[in-house]
Amino acid sequence: MIRKTLAASAVLLSVFTTNALAAIAVCPSAESITQKEDGPGYSYSAPGPNGRLWVGENPMAEEGDLETFVFKRALYRTVSSEGNWDVVSCDYEGDGDDAGARMTLYSFNGWAPVNGTKWKPQPFKEQAGASHKANYFAQCESLVQKECEFNYKFLTTPPTGH
Repeated sequence: MIRKTLAASAVLLSVFTTNALAAIAVCPSAESITQKEDGPGYSYSAPGPNGRLWVGENPMAEEGDLETFVFKRALYRTVSSEGNWDVVSCDYEGDGDDAGARMTLYSFNGWAPVNGTKWKPQPFKEQAGASHKANYFAQCESLVQKECEFNYKFLTTPPTGH
């Protein structure tokens, strides 16, 4: 009986420890994104985990574009096109030809897809919006953000200027 209790306690401790070491994040809903006029076009932001912000921009955007945004996909890469490490970007498209934005959250340590989601590793080659320095890409093609959830151990300091 004591052995069964100890074994059960060890399993529970393992579950709680694993959950304590990893958090789950997901791309923001289109409804949570706000826009701000920014020179030509607009900049976008949405609340992220731990008080961080998802950020994006579109110099070709028009004022009403945000109302038509629909989530299309998520992309994880070890290095972004701007040279930032371990980033997740979420793509939104709108009704107009130039409507849409790529929302990015900087930067993750210990990124991994949540089991049962639609994340798929991508072949090693230069991907759209990714740096040639990146050595790993994963993409999640889905119209449902929850199908693109991911784990991370912690967020690191965001790059300056974002």
